[in-house]
Amino acid sequence: MSFAKIVKEELIQLHLTKEEELAELAAMIELATEFTIAGGEPMLWFKSNNPTVARRFLTLLKKLYNVGTTLLTKKQGNFKKGYQIQLGIKDAIEEIRQEHGIFTDNEEVDLLIQTRETKEAYLRGAFLAAGSVNDPKTAEYHLEIYAESKETILRIQQTMNYFDLNAKITHRRNGLICYLKDVNSIEDFLRIIGASDTVFSFEDIRIKRDFNNSINRILNCEIANEKKTIVAANQQLQDIKLIEKFKVEIGPKLKQAVRLRKQYPDVSLNELVDIFEKEYKEKITKSGLNHRYTKLKELADDIRRSKA
Repeated sequence: MSFAKIVKEELIQLHLTKEEELAELAAMIELATEFTIAGGEPMLWFKSNNPTVARRFLTLLKKLYNVGTTLLTKKQGNFKKGYQIQLGIKDAIEEIRQEHGIFTDNEEVDLLIQTRETKEAYLRGAFLAAGSVNDPKTAEYHLEIYAESKETILRIQQTMNYFDLNAKITHRRNGLICYLKDVNSIEDFLRIIGASDTVFSFEDIRIKRDFNNSINRILNCEIANEKKTIVAANQQLQDIKLIEKFKVEIGPKLKQAVRLRKQYPDVSLNELVDIFEKEYKEKITKSGLNHRYTKLKELADDIRRSKA
């Protein structure tokens, strides 16, 4: 089961007030229904690829509008998305149409989501009907809700940003999506719509994943630094070998640097500084010691040029 389906399974277990049920249903009607007239008979079709969501829609509809035996159910094959469940409603069509603003400017929906609780319910319904969220185990954090209507997607964005989620909008296929990329905003959204248990799971997976990524970054950094240390030390040893081969005279300070590098061929410059201070009982900075090896390199380069 996908992570988004796990979230939706938790959401349908919530117990709501009538106002919250109306707000949740409003979003589902707005995002996943189609109004048709066939043979002079008006019908409202709800379409979903998720049986859990279809069951939730049916439960809310029966509870709020006493819709009974005129419900029709069928499955329509879809090679990309499997089977699509369609619920056809004939009862209470006019009441539903008027209360949810079907064929109007949808001001009725705004009236249904005036309180914090009903805004939360509206977002829950929107996510159930047309939302998805990436599994936190994946490389990218992403939550989105799809809508074909610009007015609807703006309402979703406005409602999300009522909770300071910083939701963005972009085009997708023949419609638009309202989306979140920030992991904290995604966790807040899931908490707002009532998926508390899934939030804990999301956070746990995300923390473990981020921790493992941090460990890997540290290891990669250490490996890279170790490689740089070995390369630099080998170059210094080659310079020293060339200087000694041609018996180039060097001062006492450079001789100290030569002896240390030959005695400790694998250590970093930082470690050599500590060894230097212990052995010679005098202070030296990293840049000071590096300067001595730079001088040795210049001498070795002079030899290479003269012998080229």
